[in-house]
Amino acid sequence: MIINRLIVPEGNKLEFNVEHHENDKLYELAEGELYYIKISDSVDPFTLRAYILSQNSHFSFPLTIEEGEYVFEIGILDERQDSRIILPALDERHRPLNQLLILRRLEY
Repeated sequence: MIINRLIVPEGNKLEFNVEHHENDKLYELAEGELYYIKISDSVDPFTLRAYILSQNSHFSFPLTIEEGEYVFEIGILDERQDSRIILPALDERHRPLNQLLILRRLEY
Protein backbone atom coordinates (compact mmCIF):
# COMPACT_ATOMS: atom_id res chain seq x y z
CA MET A 1 0.00 0.00 0.00
CA ILE A 2 1.61 3.24 -1.17
CA ILE A 3 0.89 6.12 1.22
CA ASN A 4 2.88 8.87 -0.48
CA ARG A 5 3.99 9.09 -4.09
CA LEU A 6 6.29 11.65 -5.67
CA ILE A 7 6.40 11.68 -9.49
CA VAL A 8 8.87 13.70 -11.56
CA PRO A 9 10.42 13.45 -15.05
CA GLU A 10 14.11 12.50 -15.12
CA GLY A 11 16.45 15.49 -15.02
CA ASN A 12 13.87 17.77 -13.38
CA LYS A 13 14.09 19.34 -9.97
CA LEU A 14 12.24 17.51 -7.21
CA GLU A 15 10.38 20.03 -5.05
CA PHE A 16 7.97 19.42 -2.17
CA ASN A 17 7.12 20.45 1.40
CA VAL A 18 7.05 18.29 4.51
CA GLU A 19 4.04 18.83 6.77
CA HIS A 20 4.99 17.14 10.02
CA HIS A 21 2.78 17.36 13.13
CA GLU A 22 3.58 16.38 16.70
CA ASN A 23 1.17 16.77 19.62
CA ASP A 24 -1.46 18.13 17.21
CA LYS A 25 0.80 21.05 16.21
CA LEU A 26 2.87 21.71 13.12
CA TYR A 27 6.42 20.72 14.05
CA GLU A 28 9.13 23.37 13.91
CA LEU A 29 12.74 22.27 13.72
CA ALA A 30 14.75 22.96 16.86
CA GLU A 31 18.15 24.65 16.76
CA GLY A 32 20.59 22.32 15.02
CA GLU A 33 17.93 20.06 13.49
CA LEU A 34 17.55 19.33 9.77
CA TYR A 35 15.01 17.40 7.74
CA TYR A 36 16.42 14.70 5.47
CA ILE A 37 15.19 12.53 2.64
CA LYS A 38 16.85 9.24 1.75
CA ILE A 39 16.06 7.74 -1.65
CA SER A 40 16.84 4.05 -2.26
CA ASP A 41 16.17 1.33 -4.79
CA SER A 42 12.71 -0.20 -4.28
CA VAL A 43 14.03 -3.76 -3.93
CA ASP A 44 16.39 -5.44 -1.49
CA PRO A 45 19.26 -4.53 -0.80
CA PHE A 46 17.69 -1.02 -0.99
CA THR A 47 20.85 0.67 -2.28
CA LEU A 48 20.98 4.34 -1.24
CA ARG A 49 20.75 6.64 -4.30
CA ALA A 50 20.44 10.07 -2.66
CA TYR A 51 20.60 11.68 0.77
CA ILE A 52 19.47 15.30 0.88
CA LEU A 53 19.31 17.65 3.89
CA SER A 54 17.06 20.70 4.32
CA GLN A 55 17.16 23.44 6.94
CA ASN A 56 13.37 23.79 6.73
CA SER A 57 10.33 21.85 5.57
CA HIS A 58 10.87 22.77 1.90
CA PHE A 59 12.93 20.47 -0.32
CA SER A 60 14.13 21.54 -3.76
CA PHE A 61 16.97 19.73 -5.52
CA PRO A 62 17.90 18.52 -8.99
CA LEU A 63 17.52 14.79 -9.58
CA THR A 64 20.58 12.98 -10.87
CA ILE A 65 19.01 9.53 -10.54
CA GLU A 66 18.01 7.62 -13.66
CA GLU A 67 14.41 6.81 -14.49
CA GLY A 68 12.79 4.13 -12.37
CA GLU A 69 10.92 3.30 -9.20
CA TYR A 70 12.43 4.11 -5.81
CA VAL A 71 11.41 4.31 -2.15
CA PHE A 72 12.07 7.22 0.18
CA GLU A 73 12.07 7.99 3.87
CA ILE A 74 11.96 11.35 5.58
CA GLY A 75 13.36 12.09 9.00
CA ILE A 76 14.97 14.60 11.30
CA LEU A 77 18.70 14.77 11.95
CA ASP A 78 19.90 16.53 15.11
CA GLU A 79 23.20 18.28 15.82
CA ARG A 80 24.68 15.03 17.26
CA GLN A 81 23.92 13.34 13.91
CA ASP A 82 21.21 11.19 15.54
CA SER A 83 18.28 10.61 13.20
CA ARG A 84 14.60 10.07 13.83
CA ILE A 85 12.43 8.69 11.03
CA ILE A 86 9.08 10.45 10.68
CA LEU A 87 8.02 8.85 7.38
CA PRO A 88 9.38 5.30 6.89
CA ALA A 89 10.04 3.96 3.40
CA LEU A 90 8.90 0.38 3.99
CA ASP A 91 6.38 -1.52 6.10
CA GLU A 92 7.20 -4.53 8.29
CA ARG A 93 7.14 -6.83 5.23
CA HIS A 94 9.49 -4.56 3.25
CA ARG A 95 6.68 -3.35 1.00
CA PRO A 96 7.03 0.27 -0.16
CA LEU A 97 5.06 2.89 1.74
CA ASN A 98 6.57 5.94 0.04
CA GLN A 99 7.36 5.77 -3.64
CA LEU A 100 9.36 8.04 -5.94
CA LEU A 101 8.71 7.53 -9.65
CA ILE A 102 11.19 9.10 -12.04
CA LEU A 103 9.65 9.12 -15.49
CA ARG A 104 11.58 8.79 -18.72
CA ARG A 105 11.89 11.86 -20.93
CA LEU A 106 11.14 11.57 -24.62
CA GLU A 107 14.23 11.85 -26.80
CA TYR A 108 14.21 14.72 -29.29
